[in-house]
Amino acid sequence: MQLDFAINILNSLPFGALGFMLILPLVAALVAYFTGKGARVIALLVTTIELALSLLLVLAVDTSEILSTATDAGMDFVASFVLGTLPISTPETLFQFIVGVDGLSAIMILLSNLVVFIAAISSNHIHKSEGFYYSLFLLLQTGLMGVFMSLDLIGFFIFWELVLIPMFFIIGRWGEEGCEHAAVKFFIYTHLGSAVMLVAFFMMYLIAGQEKGIYTFALIEVAGGTEGLRTILSDLAPMIQIGFALAIFMGAGVKLPVWPLHNWLPWAHVKAPTPGSVILAGILLKMGGYTFIRLGLWLVPSAFTRLSIPFAALAIFTCIYAAFTAMAQTDLKSLVAYTSINHMSWVLLGVAVAAYAIGLDPLIAENVGYINAANLALQGAIFMMFSHGTIISIMFIMAGQLKYSAGTRELPDIKGLMTKAPKLSAILILASFAAFGLPGFSGFIAEALVIFGSVVVYLWSAIITFGIFVTVGYMLWMLNRIVFSEPDEEKEVTEAPWSDLIAPILMLIPVILLGVWPDLVLNFTQSVVTFIIGGVGP
Repeated sequence: MQLDFAINILNSLPFGALGFMLILPLVAALVAYFTGKGARVIALLVTTIELALSLLLVLAVDTSEILSTATDAGMDFVASFVLGTLPISTPETLFQFIVGVDGLSAIMILLSNLVVFIAAISSNHIHKSEGFYYSLFLLLQTGLMGVFMSLDLIGFFIFWELVLIPMFFIIGRWGEEGCEHAAVKFFIYTHLGSAVMLVAFFMMYLIAGQEKGIYTFALIEVAGGTEGLRTILSDLAPMIQIGFALAIFMGAGVKLPVWPLHNWLPWAHVKAPTPGSVILAGILLKMGGYTFIRLGLWLVPSAFTRLSIPFAALAIFTCIYAAFTAMAQTDLKSLVAYTSINHMSWVLLGVAVAAYAIGLDPLIAENVGYINAANLALQGAIFMMFSHGTIISIMFIMAGQLKYSAGTRELPDIKGLMTKAPKLSAILILASFAAFGLPGFSGFIAEALVIFGSVVVYLWSAIITFGIFVTVGYMLWMLNRIVFSEPDEEKEVTEAPWSDLIAPILMLIPVILLGVWPDLVLNFTQSVVTFIIGGVGP
């Protein structure tokens, strides 16, 4: 879809559409730091503008074009900013930052700005060091924009790491008791994964230069530039490509996260302030899924093909493990955290199925139905990222609100919520239904697409549906325990004010809308999926 009015507005922005969307929150972060209590107004204004621009971006991206290896790889709003040279090769490498968007990145940018906007609204209980808090908030938004816009590995990594710093402080300074330890654990896990990925990026650069004489960090061929890394890396020895794939897995697997790289996440969620949990689950985890697709399936698809079976098996194990672990939790935030791990494992399964189909002979894959199946699975993985971002944001907001209304998040200590707080209960019920994939909500569409595609390629992947049944069980148990039980008159529970319910109500709109009209997302990502399944990269 390309609408002229959206293109005209975006093209009229200073520094270009993508440059403006990067610079605005960065400048606002600096202003907010020195504004104090007025920083909240700045954050709400900037996040609203960014959300509006991301909607225009989605409307301006050409999703009818099947991407190719040609210049710019079918990306829109491509721009290259030369920042200098890197004296690490002969001739010296241009240190350039390349940005561009397609249907996948545009949808992820929209999700990022939606989640950040909702988190800003949910920050109404943050009163300590507001200037510093909202400056970190806007700096985090800058990093997220950069990750989903970057088309070169150095720019991608810089913004990937930029996201880490403000989240570390948000968890460690505004979280609950013990938040400092949770912040350090978050930092160590994610930074180690990033370090492995960075080593792989430089190895790609050096090996590509030695093998092809082309030293570049660019993912695509920009007009007037050299070949993109995808074309260069495709001729390398299989074991070298597998090494790169495993390095990408380490960086993305920590962020997603998958077992056994997940240990940082439940602790970080439990200790983080509610807006921090919303951003962490709503969008930071999607950086992992996006990296599997943008770097894994595009840069080293043949290596991902060879690793598809262990990746699929790990995804299924992670889903079932997280579901059973969630069932044992007594803190609602912890339960939601493991539910988040459960959901994101479906993304890895969809990626693994797509990877398998990429490696097959196109005629064979088409004849046995693997192309269509892989298309469904990868579309489902992308849809799951968007769906999960909206649903899990509501769940964490409600967990935080429960602490304000009931004084605790401990499930055994809360009873009769429907009687004492019907508005809060109604939203929690709807969010829980969406979380376990009830038809009519976006979560059902995501799971259905992944499983229908996966079982054609790997029949044994149907085992993952066991995780759905466990999730349904513990979600209904949770609702029965705290919502539909007889109230304890000795424990005070207050109804949530409407001001605290605006954010989750707004987020329910896409959850329900996409449940009945999934093409709102699927139509934007179809060209990217067709591109990847065809085995062609930038």
